[in-house]
Amino acid sequence: MAKSQITIIGLGLAGASLGLTLRQGDGDFEVVGHDKSPDVSGNAKRIGAVDRTEWNLHRACTGAGLVIIDTPLAELEEVLGHIAEDLSSGAVVVALTEVMQPALAIGAAALKNHAFVTAHPILNRVGGELEARADLFANSQFCIGSHVETQPAALELINNLAIRAEATPFFVDPTEHDGIISLLEQTPRLLGAALMQAGSDSSGWRDGQKLAGRTYANSTETGDDPATLASSLFANRENLLRSLEQVESVLAEWRGLLTAEDSAPLAAALSEMTERRLRWQRDVKLQTFNSADEPVKETQPGLLRQMFFGDMFGGRRRKPEEEK
Repeated sequence: MAKSQITIIGLGLAGASLGLTLRQGDGDFEVVGHDKSPDVSGNAKRIGAVDRTEWNLHRACTGAGLVIIDTPLAELEEVLGHIAEDLSSGAVVVALTEVMQPALAIGAAALKNHAFVTAHPILNRVGGELEARADLFANSQFCIGSHVETQPAALELINNLAIRAEATPFFVDPTEHDGIISLLEQTPRLLGAALMQAGSDSSGWRDGQKLAGRTYANSTETGDDPATLASSLFANRENLLRSLEQVESVLAEWRGLLTAEDSAPLAAALSEMTERRLRWQRDVKLQTFNSADEPVKETQPGLLRQMFFGDMFGGRRRKPEEEK
């Protein structure tokens, strides 16, 4: 009997990392990879992220029961248009995306007969270089968004994918997710570009660039390539514009602190924000967030779980002390 197949389209940081985590441990399935860059495909095969690669996108998806897409939002419609006729009956497609609502709209239009889910694994590593690794999303929130009519079995499969990556499945309303992400991930990137513009446009940049160090480098990091970032920002622009208004209001408050008679209010505000950041860093490290969201659980293993993972993801493995 042929093995079940999982296809990953886009073998960059997230795609290759999920490939590594899928191939780590047991599972009666084959991981097939596709990337439009031969170098990226070759690297994914070299590090063991896939069992094999396929240059032809149609062949890569034929027979797959789960398709993971890690491509820029601007390319999603084209990719789904190409593979729609190649998908097996019952196949589940998940798009890794920073903004969910635009991706869900694209998926609904392109895939009429297949389950389509969006996922946004949160990279909570602070500092350091990022590279594909099996534990890249360990102890991270793995946001999952879908339409209300999405089949529970499809959501269960993506839930299990998150658990396989040692992440915490977090089922979230796509609209709420995009509003939060506009402030927490997209606004910092846009402000980074604005700060880069302000610095490089200043009359003192010729000498000032010699003094720009780690703080400036971290503050002006925008992440994605310009076209990918622009597509994501523009797709979520209504939320992003509201976030910018919020930031502008807060900046006005900080401007007021700088015009005060003494530095005490400024010091107090900085102290409070420093404490909040340290508390957030601690919560990220310890995963002590207060949340009512729990992974989907079933008393019996679902068909999709059996197809790919057997019954090994009925929930997280219990710790020894919990088995007593």
